[in-house]
Amino acid sequence: MNSLVNPFQLSTHCKDFRAQYPDPTELKNIFINTSNAERLGIIRLWITEGIPYAFKDYPLLYEEAREFIARRIKVETKEVSLVGSARIGYSLSKGKWGKPFNANSDLDFTIVANSLYVSIVKDFQNWVRDLEAKKIRPNNERQTVIWLSNIELLDKQIPKGFINTIMIPYHDNYSTVKKCYDTIYVLKKRLGATRMAPRISDASIRVYSSWKSCINQLRINFKSALNLWP
Repeated sequence: MNSLVNPFQLSTHCKDFRAQYPDPTELKNIFINTSNAERLGIIRLWITEGIPYAFKDYPLLYEEAREFIARRIKVETKEVSLVGSARIGYSLSKGKWGKPFNANSDLDFTIVANSLYVSIVKDFQNWVRDLEAKKIRPNNERQTVIWLSNIELLDKQIPKGFINTIMIPYHDNYSTVKKCYDTIYVLKKRLGATRMAPRISDASIRVYSSWKSCINQLRINFKSALNLWP
């Protein structure tokens, strides 16, 4: 065959980009000066895959942690990942970009599993119905404001294919969310008792319906943090 084969191409900025934990300035410059396809590649490879910075000295401890989460919540271990400052070594949030991961940071776990996502959405819908029927009541005015704000935010998140479990209250009526809370509670206790584990402030779980939704939301977060909107 004599047909012309098109080679793969990388932009000039990406050819030498290979650091496992690039510093915040390098990552920012690379992301700003690459194509959309390369940006998605950076998010997939650097932000959702590989050994997280928080566990770089003891990588298999990370595997133990996510296997623990997967087993309790009944998802595949590969569906559990770590994002945020614990992944790359510094915050990727708007206004906090480059702030180093430290003992005051959180472990932001992401689970990409549609069945879990559907179950948590049902818990959310049951919570809203229970609140409307006054089967569940906030403890005070402050909690009322927080709950209403969370409902408004979750109503925007769910059509985008993700949901933050921490925004739904801990209650026996919402069994899947309760299991997520309990899992994080025990995980933090176990990490605290493990000498080589990273010291953290808190941990949380965000659930996505698909990898497409996950990567797209991370892309949106990047563009917002770096002011890349047209």
